[in-house]
Amino acid sequence: MQDTQIVCPAMPECREVSPSLIKHILVPFDESQISYRAFELALDLAKKYNSKISLITVIYSSIMSSSFLDMASHQTIIERNKIKQMQSLFQVLHKTAERFGVKTKSDLILSNHISDSLLAFSAQQKVDLIVMGTRAREGPRRFMMGSVAIELVQRAKCPVILVK
Repeated sequence: MQDTQIVCPAMPECREVSPSLIKHILVPFDESQISYRAFELALDLAKKYNSKISLITVIYSSIMSSSFLDMASHQTIIERNKIKQMQSLFQVLHKTAERFGVKTKSDLILSNHISDSLLAFSAQQKVDLIVMGTRAREGPRRFMMGSVAIELVQRAKCPVILVK
C-alpha cells in the first residue's frame, strides 16, 4: 500500500501503519544545487507517501533588526529583486511537482535569524519531515555542516534529512 509506513516502538513490535506518518515535508530552498537535490528527494518521498511539500526561502535581512527609518534604499531594492526571482523559481518547482501529482506551497520570509524562522515555520505548520541541503566541505572542514543545518538537526521536533 502506497501510504503506509513501518513503525517500530521496539524491534520485535514493528508494524505497518496507515496512513503514513509523513504528511507534510518542508524543503528550505536557497537556489543552490544542493537545495535542488533536496527538493528532488522530497518530491520522491512526497509521491511515495502521498505527502504535501512546503518550500520555504528565508532571505536574510538586516532590516529586521533596525528601524524602518534606518533602511538603506539599495537594500530594499535588492530584497525586492530577490523576492521576484524566488517567486519565479517557485513557479517552476510547483509545476514540476504538479506533474507528479504532489501538492506544493511556497513561502518567503525576511528574517535576521534563518534557523529560528525555519523552526518556527515547521512547528506552526505541523511539518513531519524536513529535507534540506547542507554544504559539502573539503579538507579538514569536511566533517562540518552548515550552521543552519546543524541547528535544525539539533532543535527540530521532527526528523531532518540532510542532502549533500
